[in-house]
Amino acid sequence: MRILCVFLGVLVVRAWALVLPTITMPPCDSPEAEMAAGVFQNYINAQRTSGFKYALNQIDEIKIIGTPNMEIYKMEIELLETKCHVLDPAPVTACPVRTKAEIAVEADCDVALTKTGGVLTVIEHRCKSEPETSTEDICVGCPHLLPLNDTNALQMTTASLAVFNSRTANVSLSKYAILEVGRLTTQVVSGAPKLFSEYVIVETNCTTTEDDNCVPLNQTTATYGFCTAGNVIANVSVDCRIFAPQQPVVEPAQSIMPLLIIDTTGQLSAESVESLDPVKQAPIISIVKRQAPAAETVAPSGQPNTVPIPVCPGKVKFF
Repeated sequence: MRILCVFLGVLVVRAWALVLPTITMPPCDSPEAEMAAGVFQNYINAQRTSGFKYALNQIDEIKIIGTPNMEIYKMEIELLETKCHVLDPAPVTACPVRTKAEIAVEADCDVALTKTGGVLTVIEHRCKSEPETSTEDICVGCPHLLPLNDTNALQMTTASLAVFNSRTANVSLSKYAILEVGRLTTQVVSGAPKLFSEYVIVETNCTTTEDDNCVPLNQTTATYGFCTAGNVIANVSVDCRIFAPQQPVVEPAQSIMPLLIIDTTGQLSAESVESLDPVKQAPIISIVKRQAPAAETVAPSGQPNTVPIPVCPGKVKFF
């Protein structure tokens, strides 16, 4: 009878082990961590409609919860803003990241993904962005961010677009309008304040010789461009690059919570809050924890000591 009870107890324990989720904590620089972070990076840049693209800078933490039907990835990821607008067709790997001197913007994200049938899908995320600066990064003569409604900077932006449109007045080209102002900065150059602007333009239904009733073309037919402008006193300079025509963006069929960017300063690049809904919390489930293997070192007595391997956070890609 006792043997039968022990046998039944073993069966019950094994049954629970098969049902209970398990958790693994792979290194933050492991291929599976990098792949999941890359999926999230691409998802963010594809979903957002304003602001600039982000590039992966560091994976701070990763946990993989195994269930009978799927794997759930819980991650903490750090991204850095690039100089490419989200409408720029260039891949994020070709987009330079802003340096600290250029007032870099960092986004710290809590992310959840599922992996089913080998496919990773973003299901939840929350990001908070802020300038990546410290007291030692501040220098005399460095650029400083301006609010996106700064009157003088916006007037300079409008004047710079007029300069661009006038350059093409003798060519059969469309007139462009400002779609979005992405970043405004100021800097002292040769003792005089200089304003800088980065903004997106959109093709209108007017030619460069027409001035009245110009409205932007719809998304399926319009071309877009990105301009950088600056001025010293009354001299305005502008450089615009027109993007190649793109295929219409197809929205994903699944319902995924949009990126939430919390601007802690009110002066960041065009990081509009796309959702203020709280991020849904994953259900609490029982976990059988499987830690990553530990390294062995030999103590002076000759007995091995177990020392945890520092597997997270991962390496910093930029700064």
